[in-house]
Amino acid sequence: MTMHPKSPAQPSTRARRLRLPLTLSCLLVTATVVAQSADDPESLLRRYPFDPACPWGRISNGKGMIVRCLTEEESGAVMRQAPAAAPASPAAPPSAAGGAPAAAAPAAPVAGTAAVTPDELQVTVGPIVADQGELSATKLSQPKTRYAKCVSDFGGLATKSGEVHVRFLVRSRGIAEGVSVAKRVNVSAEAARCVADIVDRRRVGPPEAPLVGATVVVRFDRTKK
Repeated sequence: MTMHPKSPAQPSTRARRLRLPLTLSCLLVTATVVAQSADDPESLLRRYPFDPACPWGRISNGKGMIVRCLTEEESGAVMRQAPAAAPASPAAPPSAAGGAPAAAAPAAPVAGTAAVTPDELQVTVGPIVADQGELSATKLSQPKTRYAKCVSDFGGLATKSGEVHVRFLVRSRGIAEGVSVAKRVNVSAEAARCVADIVDRRRVGPPEAPLVGATVVVRFDRTKK
């Protein structure tokens, strides 16, 4: 008598009916997680290379961390302020004695600015203009001497007054992060960056949202002619 092998057991109709709702449930959970991640600012900031969160570019804190998106206005300002490529410096002429190149001349002062000492500057900080809610400029106002030294060390003022607009990000810890120079008036780029570095990591109070952008203006007025 010929023996026929048994065919593998087929899933029952009830098992097949249960499998479809289970698959749909898994898809629904996955879609929910993706939607929640899309609403999370931290998740959007970490996405790469596709970047729907920052269409105009990002700002880094110089330590490999992306901390804030650029606005359209800031992106345009960066492009407008980008310096042209500097021409190559001519070769230094050889000295009369031994043919060795002469010592390099000291760097020229920034065009249009006048030297000033920290004591000759009155510094005004704030108020902070936040994208949402209010923040405190108390801690940012404390190092006024350091702000004045930035201007004194890096070119002085072009006129009797000048300003540095510093843009930064605030999270739940309540400190300024991801600082950048949004605008500068009558001060050098080096002085503006120096001011922004002082603002960085200073406490401004907790924001009213998980992620808030803000701008503070540091103003300099010459007290002596």
